[in-house]
Amino acid sequence: MDVVLAVGGSSWEAAAIREIKSSDSLRLVRRCVDVADLLAVAGTDLATAALVSADLVGLDADTVHRLERNNIRVVAIESEAEHSRALGIHRFARLGRLDVLARDVSSRAAPADNQPRTPLLAVWGPAGSPGRSTVALSIAASAAAQDVDTILVDADTYGGSLGQSLSVLDDVSGLVAACRAANTGRAAEVTEQLLVIGERLRLLTGLPRADMWPQVRTGALELVLERLRAESGLLVADCGFCLEPGDRNQTTLQVLDEADVVVVVGQPDPVGLARLVRGLHDLVETFPGQVPTVVLNQARASLAWGERDINSTLHRLTGIAPVVHLPHDQPALDLAAVSGRSPREVAPSSPFVARIEVLTQGLVSQAARTSVLAPSVR
Repeated sequence: MDVVLAVGGSSWEAAAIREIKSSDSLRLVRRCVDVADLLAVAGTDLATAALVSADLVGLDADTVHRLERNNIRVVAIESEAEHSRALGIHRFARLGRLDVLARDVSSRAAPADNQPRTPLLAVWGPAGSPGRSTVALSIAASAAAQDVDTILVDADTYGGSLGQSLSVLDDVSGLVAACRAANTGRAAEVTEQLLVIGERLRLLTGLPRADMWPQVRTGALELVLERLRAESGLLVADCGFCLEPGDRNQTTLQVLDEADVVVVVGQPDPVGLARLVRGLHDLVETFPGQVPTVVLNQARASLAWGERDINSTLHRLTGIAPVVHLPHDQPALDLAAVSGRSPREVAPSSPFVARIEVLTQGLVSQAARTSVLAPSVR
């Protein structure tokens, strides 16, 4: 196995070099002087493993993630395990037994069959403002009312709005702050960025400006989601619309890839349905095997097209039929918007809220089947 070394002059570097050079199964191909040198290895065929020191200046969670994504297994020394795990490193070796690097060890231990795993529910929809954020907020509020400790994450890197919708000052992005903490090995501070919105409902605010998207780094976001799952009974994420490959869309793609349940929000008007059909094809093509739950928002009689006709048309074009049509209750939504509260809180008798309640019950049950629904941690 070809190994690169990036330890920043640690006291054990000389011993590691001697051991690797004397090994029959390991070959030292490069000694990296810093993180930039280490990242230069990514995307090449130079090495299959990197032995690093957690104290290497500049080493962070995103660096580890980028190396792993390029099929370079990142390994740390056992004596630095605590700090290394905080950076997302899950492989360890001991001086004198570095031959373990040549073994194909999985990056993470498989969870026990009965170990609780908090489900991640992602809310996505095509371009055109079909109501993704409103539906995500309403589902989260409903789940919290059903005694599920819920965290709502604004992961829309194009138009995060949940903080404004709930009259929360979002000059400082909770998502960015959480990612910065996780990226530097301080994942324990992630939950400090959560805002209490209501009983059993907390919010991680999104980006106050769209140009802040580069600060949501992939490796850090993975640790943030992992931490939030450990601190809640249900994680609901509001995603951006774009599925095209690219750094700005990586947050949406990452959340959808990790989601246990994907809720797709569309509109029942002709333009909205056309976008929904294209969006569903793009979603299934990007994530093969994903069977999303489709929700049609802003349904109204003035469109003169019945639910049965819409359902049959969508099923014919995509193979998927909507599970619910959410009525367009504009007075209730307006009241929620101007008061900075969820529709459930300001208009509990709204037909929109009533259907959200039924939808959420089904989604919670679905999430419990795809993962193990964790009990409330409060």
